Amino acid sequence: MTARRTFVALLVLVAAQYVWNAAAQRAFWGFDEGGHAGFALAIREERGLPHPLSGWSSFHPPLAHALAAAGWAALEPLGPRAALVGVRLPSLLGVLAAGLATFALARRFGGSERIAAVAAVLTLCVPVAQLSASMIGNEGLGAGLAALALCALVPLQADPRRLRLALAAGLFAGLAAATKYTGLWSVAACALPFLRRDLDRRGLRAGLACAAVVLAVAGPVYLRNFLLTGTPLPMTRTLEPMRTGEALLFVRERQLADYLAVPWSCGQYPYVAVVAEGGAWAGINPAMQSVPCLAYAGAWYDPFGLRATREDPAEGVALGVLLLFAGLVPTLLVALGSARLLARTLRSRGRAAEAPLVLHGMLGVASFLAFTWAAPSLAAAKTSYLLPLLATSGVAFALGCDALPRAARRAGIALSLAAAALAFVVFTTGVAFAPARTQISLSYWTALGNALPGSHVAEAARRLLE
Repeated sequence: MTARRTFVALLVLVAAQYVWNAAAQRAFWGFDEGGHAGFALAIREERGLPHPLSGWSSFHPPLAHALAAAGWAALEPLGPRAALVGVRLPSLLGVLAAGLATFALARRFGGSERIAAVAAVLTLCVPVAQLSASMIGNEGLGAGLAALALCALVPLQADPRRLRLALAAGLFAGLAAATKYTGLWSVAACALPFLRRDLDRRGLRAGLACAAVVLAVAGPVYLRNFLLTGTPLPMTRTLEPMRTGEALLFVRERQLADYLAVPWSCGQYPYVAVVAEGGAWAGINPAMQSVPCLAYAGAWYDPFGLRATREDPAEGVALGVLLLFAGLVPTLLVALGSARLLARTLRSRGRAAEAPLVLHGMLGVASFLAFTWAAPSLAAAKTSYLLPLLATSGVAFALGCDALPRAARRAGIALSLAAAALAFVVFTTGVAFAPARTQISLSYWTALGNALPGSHVAEAARRLLE
């Protein structure tokens, strides 16, 4: 069987697992799922957009939630479990699109089909992607749209006169920005192919067309935000009850050491929360104040306990430690490939085909660091915020593999596939962990929804929580 056919078979397997997880995992267990579900239901019931500050998650750009509302409406006649899959469907399809884009981009940069397939499978199986694919939210779709924008930007970087590619890049970047604020990284990357002295009339026309599509697709979202709230990027994290929820994961203000220190204990206890017997909250793991530690644990495990839930202090710790160490080899290969991408871009003075990937990645990392500094709660260091960098990371992995001698390359690929397989098994709901019980009751979600003027959280809970 060829590498491509093997990849297609694995893609079907991963897609089936995503659907299973979306159906088997109860509602309101992912990051802010209650708020996202309330936003989707508000769009469906009001046949329009709620005020950006009217609910828990209504400040987000609305594309993913509008699609979730459509999926909900289409599958709800089949029952609440089917409705739950429908509302999670945009996330699922977005992460799958990121995996396909990774394969295409890795092949474009000279990788063999085998290495490109491994890179794509790793992209799809890394825990942060698996968890995001089965959540109600906008991060999975945002990652897929960002990856599709990069698929157009890379050849456009080589020839900025290609009008169709410019339109495609503008469309996907605009859709990413209409899904999540991180889509603005893609919008900024769209400018790079046209920032050159030798840009001719055809290139200028393509650049203007790209900008026009971005403005037409995403512009109304940000203009509406500004007109209604006074800012194009409104947030609700400083409002109640979101502020109190975020404060639960606050240790202290950020320090420079939090970005430089990597305590050994990060790899010994891969959770944010410390629990006592019976699963009771007993404090916060101080090692997770380290931003690199929490970001890495968020990529390769589940430090917030979204799926790896526990009823005693030791439950899931051994699996987490195993996964964190299994992820070291592919992570180091991503770092090596990222260095190669950056070196090529610098040598070409920004003209290399890889330059949009590098710019997009740098904007993402810089934004993440700035946000974690401005918002010192551990809730602000969720690795899922970096999900739009999935495809770039996959390409970097492929280039990292390609830089190794043959024997080391084979070992790196084998160890990376083992890490992906282990993550796949651990985060298939019902294998290592039973479907997480909704420990927060329906009455809580109803009370929370009633505390948010204009929110549909309470009604969403009534419809989705069986």
